[in-house]
Amino acid sequence: MLVEDDTAQATAICDLCKGHGYAVDPVKTGVEANEMLLTETYDCIVLDLGLPDSNGEEILLRLRMRSDLTPVLILSGRNQPSERTRLITAGADDFMSKPYYGMELLARISNLTRRRGQSPGPETVIGEVVIRPGERLVTRNGNRVNLTRREYAVLEYLLHRRGKLVIKQDVELSVYGFDFIASNTLEVYISRIRRKLGQDLIETVRGFGYRLKEK
Repeated sequence: MLVEDDTAQATAICDLCKGHGYAVDPVKTGVEANEMLLTETYDCIVLDLGLPDSNGEEILLRLRMRSDLTPVLILSGRNQPSERTRLITAGADDFMSKPYYGMELLARISNLTRRRGQSPGPETVIGEVVIRPGERLVTRNGNRVNLTRREYAVLEYLLHRRGKLVIKQDVELSVYGFDFIASNTLEVYISRIRRKLGQDLIETVRGFGYRLKEK
């Protein structure tokens, strides 16, 4: 779904996405977006903030309040660090400021839809660990485990590819987008997840990447 009230920009984004194999539902108002999101399922939402009838942030908050984890990419003319931080904290998965480079936008959409991957179901049990993606709930031996947003994002990415080897670069690109990160940042998050959920939960395949165990 594309939520954008500027006709020229909406047309350009739709043409770009459709030219690369995506189906796009464009809407211009918050009312339209909220109504469609109650009945339709999307792989990604590209969301402008300055809508004629509401602030696009309200759409994001409504989604997250009902535990809808559809990836949301904010596309906005506003680019203050405080605003980006607030939106990411509210549940946005990525943020691009206008004007934007079309192919970068396409790449970020691709990353978000790839991260969404195949639904792992309402509950996944791996040994003593239970993961409920719809609630963003993780427990170990019946006790809730608090993961940071980044830790959960890494775990979620691996969960959608459970049992499969994923390379380090794909995890980084999915979780961080094109933002610069230090070379050992992902290893730090993997280490923290293991410390909280068990050392054998995530297998390291040296020189390649990681694999979430299946049972």
